[in-house]
Amino acid sequence: MLSLNLRYGIEVVWVQAMTFNLPEDRAAHKLEQTQRSLIKPSLLNLSGSGSLLKGTIVERNLEQPNFEASNTSVKAAKHIIVVHSGSSASLNWKIDGRHKTSLFSQGDVIVNPCGFFAAPSWSEQVELLLLGIDPIFVSRIAEQMNHRGNLELIPRFHFRDELLRQLIFGLIAEFEQDIPPNLVYAESLTHTLLAHIVRHYSVAGSKPIQMKAGLSARKLALVIDYINDNLSEELSLEALADLVGISPSYFMTLFKKSTGLAPHQYIITHRIAKAKMLLTHTKLSIAEVAVNTGFADQSHLTRLMRRHIGLTPKILRGDSLSEKIVDFAESEKQSEI
Repeated sequence: MLSLNLRYGIEVVWVQAMTFNLPEDRAAHKLEQTQRSLIKPSLLNLSGSGSLLKGTIVERNLEQPNFEASNTSVKAAKHIIVVHSGSSASLNWKIDGRHKTSLFSQGDVIVNPCGFFAAPSWSEQVELLLLGIDPIFVSRIAEQMNHRGNLELIPRFHFRDELLRQLIFGLIAEFEQDIPPNLVYAESLTHTLLAHIVRHYSVAGSKPIQMKAGLSARKLALVIDYINDNLSEELSLEALADLVGISPSYFMTLFKKSTGLAPHQYIITHRIAKAKMLLTHTKLSIAEVAVNTGFADQSHLTRLMRRHIGLTPKILRGDSLSEKIVDFAESEKQSEI
């Protein structure tokens, strides 16, 4: 298990392995449904974000061998980033009328801009991670990075970009857990991914934006009050950024400078703190505490508490009751004296 601290205060955690295998019951369930990719319907979808992310879709898919879409009417309506994630296989494709063939292994990348047609055909079934990007959405991100005009990505085939690979692996992993995804974290990863793509794979790149020391005291208070008042609701990175009138990417940077925590880390920390308070000072059931602090259910709360503080709600509530009994016994003893 490795971790990487990236710009904007995001930490990506991933497992280095030759292939990613879904649990058999989940994989079988997906295959029985023959669910198709939302990015490329000819592919069999194993997992992904669906419509949860604004302007982007991330998926883990299977593509069958020797499938060649010869009709240019199937040109992609989105920018597509492909990361090979399974066993090695050869890919045939066509650029400028010339056919090319290369052996792809895990981590090799393709940048396929919107409208670009390369007639790809694999030698055998392959597992691929796909990131589908709405051109209008990424153009807005580019504008926030001081890039003007329509964003044009450069087609690239068969190259390595370790940071890009790690970001996409981290993003898909957020939607392959057996607990609901942390959408603020997923949105943070997405904006970091898109900023990286704009800088390195667009025609013009971008000019650096002068960063401030952090959010002003007034703006920080506004955001923190909003988070605390809405811990039981689904929070989004874009909503937080809109509160102070800046882009989500810029907001991530300034919030981290102001608090020392990325937005998703801050939200989880305060949700757990509120859950601890409710567990130890109210008679709400654990399931009710989970709902009141923004967790999907009791199981979700239990797993996050165990991960972050090493205690489960039942243990925490049990310890609290034990302390109250001891305190009561001590007070009774003092009164007898």
